[in-house]
Amino acid sequence: MEENININHTEEQVNSVNTSANQDADEIKSINNVAPAVKNNKGLLIAALLVACAALIVGVIALCKKGTNVTETKVKAEKVVQAGNLKIAYINTDTIMAQYEYAVEMQKDLQAKQSQIENSLKNQYTQLQKEEQEYLKNGGMNMTRTQQEAKEKEFQKREQQLSQAMQQQPAQFQQEVAQQNEKLLNAVLAFVKDYNSKHDKYNIILSMSKYNGPALYIDEGMDITDEIVKGLNEEHRALKKDK
Repeated sequence: MEENININHTEEQVNSVNTSANQDADEIKSINNVAPAVKNNKGLLIAALLVACAALIVGVIALCKKGTNVTETKVKAEKVVQAGNLKIAYINTDTIMAQYEYAVEMQKDLQAKQSQIENSLKNQYTQLQKEEQEYLKNGGMNMTRTQQEAKEKEFQKREQQLSQAMQQQPAQFQQEVAQQNEKLLNAVLAFVKDYNSKHDKYNIILSMSKYNGPALYIDEGMDITDEIVKGLNEEHRALKKDK
């Protein structure tokens, strides 16, 4: 009697395990069916996130204009931010690059240096080819065998050096461009920080660019680009005058 009860109990456990396994299999199958849809709609999800970000920014701007007091608690900093009191502005970085005189001069200098490097390498290559052709044309005239071999080794060495220069110069130039861009960025950021501390105007200053900006739309009434460009150019002209 006890054996029958144990057998029945075991069968129930087996049936329960099979039922659970079937449910797990159905769930896995369901997940596998959803995965391709998620993958196919990845672009739509990204677009939706961008739209949501834009809506969030516009919403914050609207709240600031209405003077609505909205509180947001940051757990880490344990601060309460009054969104209704936020003063927000933005700077168009495309305009900075086009109208900031230091940036314009820097770009011209870099372009001139790039042209100089290219012309120098080109002239060296042309001169080397000319000398080699002249040597081959004359067949090492009035030169001993030792002198001929020495001349040919000289050509080979110059070719190798020129080849290395052609490979290294672009990377070296790009490194210099990166360094100059970093100097420019630091100068602009430092000026904006100093400008804001003196005027005590804004809690947030955003950067806006047609091709690489964090926001899709910002009210043009928040644009302070002209003020910043004017101040940057005044500072640049004063520094040039002192030199």
